[in-house]
Amino acid sequence: MTHNGPMSKFCSKCSRKGPMRMKLHMKRIVAGLLAALTLIVPAGCSADSSAIGGLLDGLASQGQSQSYGSLPKEWSLAAAPDYYTVVGKADFSGVDLPKAGEIRYAEPDALGRSGQVVGVIDKALRTEGSERERDMPSTITGWPKKNPEVDINLTADNTCSLAKDSRPKNTCYHGYLFNKSHLIAKSLGGQDIAKNMVTGTRTQNVGKNNPAGGMAYTESEARDWIDKHPDGTITYMATPNYTGDELLPRTVTVDIRTSDGSIDQRVVVWNAANGFTIDYAKGGTR
Repeated sequence: MTHNGPMSKFCSKCSRKGPMRMKLHMKRIVAGLLAALTLIVPAGCSADSSAIGGLLDGLASQGQSQSYGSLPKEWSLAAAPDYYTVVGKADFSGVDLPKAGEIRYAEPDALGRSGQVVGVIDKALRTEGSERERDMPSTITGWPKKNPEVDINLTADNTCSLAKDSRPKNTCYHGYLFNKSHLIAKSLGGQDIAKNMVTGTRTQNVGKNNPAGGMAYTESEARDWIDKHPDGTITYMATPNYTGDELLPRTVTVDIRTSDGSIDQRVVVWNAANGFTIDYAKGGTR
C-alpha cells in the first residue's frame, strides 16, 4: 500500500532507524490516531479493541520487513546458487546493542513468529555455545506436521536423478526439507529456543554446505574470525523478513561486523529450495 503526504515522509524517516525503532514510531502514530478517534466517535459507541490490537500487531510485523532496491523479489538458482546475497555493509543504526558476550532475543509476535536477534559475540560466548549440549525444541512456528524427506538439486544439472554413486560431489542433497534454523548459531552462543529459530529449508540453513552457504555463510565467517581474534568481538544481528501474516520468513537479513572492521556485511539469506514451492503462509510445501 502506498501512502502520500506527511505520513509517508515520516515513515520514510522511521524506516532508516532500524526495525525495532520503526515499530515504536508506528505504534505511537497509531496510538495518537486512536486517541483522536475517541474524540469524534459518537456517544454510546466504542472502538473494537481486537481490531485495534490487530492493527498494532500488523504494524509491528511490518518492522520485520526490509527492501533492498534491485534485489530480486524471488530466489533463483542463477542469482543465488548458495542461497545468500551480500547487499552491502552492516547497518545497526537505531538498534540498542547488548554488552559484549550477550545476545538479545525479541519476543514472538501475535502469530508466534520469531523477531530480530542481536548479539555482541566474544570468545567466551562462542566457547560456551560450542560446548553446550544441544537441546532443540520439539516444534517451532511454521514447522510442518510432516517434514518430507526429499532430493534437492544443488546445481542446474539434474544430478539427483542419477544413481548415487554416479553423482558429482555436492550436487544433490538427500534428507529432510526443513530445519529448525537458528538466527544466531549455537556455535556463536545462540540458545536452542524457539525465539532464536525460524522454519527454514535445509538450503536456507546451510546452502550447498561446501562451502558454507545460507545462514551458515556468516556463521562460518564469524567462527573463523573469533577463533583467530580471541580478544575481539563481532556485532551480529539476524532479522526474519515476513510477508503479511505468513508464518515462514521469505528471507533473513544478517548484519555482521567485526571489531577490527575486516568483516562488515549485510547479507540476505533466501528461504527457498530448488525445485520446491514453499508454503510460507502455513509451512510445508504447495
